[in-house]
Amino acid sequence: MPREGFVKSAQRTLEVLELFAGTHRAATVAEVARDLGYPQSSTSILLADLARLGYLEQDSESRAYRPTLRVMLLGGWMQDRLLGEGSLLRRMERLRARHDVTVLIGMQAGARVRYILTLRRPAAGLHMRAGMTRAIGRAAVGKALLMLKTDAEAQRILRRANAEEAEPARRVDIAAVMADLRAARQRGWLESGGAVVPGQNVIAVPLPPLAEHPPLALGLGTTAAEVDRRRDSLVAALREVQAALAREAAPPPPRRRG
Repeated sequence: MPREGFVKSAQRTLEVLELFAGTHRAATVAEVARDLGYPQSSTSILLADLARLGYLEQDSESRAYRPTLRVMLLGGWMQDRLLGEGSLLRRMERLRARHDVTVLIGMQAGARVRYILTLRRPAAGLHMRAGMTRAIGRAAVGKALLMLKTDAEAQRILRRANAEEAEPARRVDIAAVMADLRAARQRGWLESGGAVVPGQNVIAVPLPPLAEHPPLALGLGTTAAEVDRRRDSLVAALREVQAALAREAAPPPPRRRG
């Protein structure tokens, strides 16, 4: 198989696993092919191979596939190493349930932000899934990552994002984004204000640094009207997570010599 074929196969494997991570339900070959835009024949082969390797299992009656614990174990060592006994996923699930929001965690991917975790509220208007990317200067999670940069670094990334944007109308006003970032650094959070999905809003914050891991940002999304009504409580929830993760990621204090 040519190198391009191996890369395409690897990409599709990861996209299948990210699809299950976002939907939290079993899916048939036809559903996976439809959601990811793959040919059904190659999707059938890929899912069968993943089942053969133990990453998926297929229900004998419904013919639907679901991930096995082997998928979870792939990153279990990182969970323990980065967060100790704390569970980032469990905390994000509580956020979604308690506040009825879509929960997004993203990291920088060049001049874009890539969502690595998406937990959607039941009636979400934010149709996100893990693996998707958005313009870093438009998405709240992307701008939260830019909060961690110097002004010069942020401007350089925004210029690159505009250069890569084929539609002039989708390019950002760099001066306006920089003003937003400076205000956000003072208050600790920012929002998208419908810049990505009209009528929807996401409030986001940068997460505390984790050892040996790229910076992450966390966003809570719902309708613009709901954010306007509950902005203070959503910001408080984000700050609570920041504080908890900072405590868990901090190195233990040195032992006192007796």
